[in-house]
Amino acid sequence: MKRVNLFIVFWILIGFVIILASMFYKKQSDAIVAQVDPQRIAISFQKPVKIKTIHVIPGQDVKKGDLLVEVVRPDLMYDIDKATNDLNTYLQEKNMFITNMNHEIRLNRLEKISEMEGIDEDIYQLKNQYDQNQGIRDALEGVDIYNDTTGSEFQSTLLLQIEYLEKKKGQMEAIYNQKTNQLEEKKKSEIDIYNLKIEQQRKELELLENEANFLMNYAPVDGTIGDVIAQVGELIEPYTTVLSLYEINPSVIKAYMNEKNKYNLNVGDKVYVESANREYNISGTVIEIGSRIVSYPNRLLEVQDRKIWGQEIFIKIPEDNQFLNGEKVYVRAQ
Repeated sequence: MKRVNLFIVFWILIGFVIILASMFYKKQSDAIVAQVDPQRIAISFQKPVKIKTIHVIPGQDVKKGDLLVEVVRPDLMYDIDKATNDLNTYLQEKNMFITNMNHEIRLNRLEKISEMEGIDEDIYQLKNQYDQNQGIRDALEGVDIYNDTTGSEFQSTLLLQIEYLEKKKGQMEAIYNQKTNQLEEKKKSEIDIYNLKIEQQRKELELLENEANFLMNYAPVDGTIGDVIAQVGELIEPYTTVLSLYEINPSVIKAYMNEKNKYNLNVGDKVYVESANREYNISGTVIEIGSRIVSYPNRLLEVQDRKIWGQEIFIKIPEDNQFLNGEKVYVRAQ
């Protein structure tokens, strides 16, 4: 009887274990599986460069802001030198132009002053002579033998000459003023053109100097150096990876939603990310749902020769998480 009871208890325990195992398996099969992989950052350049110095080696831990690699771009250095020379040329030409125009304007004003003073002197002389003759005429007015016809004509001639000179003075002053205005307008117009050229050249030089800042590449995050592909002195084509950097604490993980299951997840949803092998979980947020079906990585396959396919999903987790690189995790909706 005891044996019968033990036999029944044994099979009850076996059944209970099977039920628990099936429930656990179902729970795990319904979960979204993922592997914690560090984000790989490829260090490259947008233009052809020559490697000057590599400051890191494979496996080296670096901090954000550490200098990784220095390169040179002969074409960029040439462009910067040319832009700098062109800028200096424009500045020198502008200063020389302003100096010449100021000299021409000043010379025109001096000529005007000299011309006006000459005419004023002639007018002064004519008026002085007119006043002297008029004095003589007034003194001889009562003398019987005095004939005023000639004197009157001469005085009239002097008045005509004075009137002509005063009119000429006004005309010459207007001509000189017009020339001064023309010179001032030319000066302003040319300076505006020079200023535009100088501003454009400064912007071009600033862009080139900004490009030069990227000739020294710094670590964008804390991480570990992976492959160092390039060598010092090597010419590198645009967008060719020079070295790779892996984040120490990944903040984005890529999970896979089994194509045979239906998951009610949307971008922005909160999820739990939990370790498959230890008691640790953290909250995350769905930031992107892929538009393709891909095969699971080998690490996530229960049976290595049995392919499983699923939809990619990207989940943002806090940077200070405690997951290990390569750790298998499950993602569940909150």
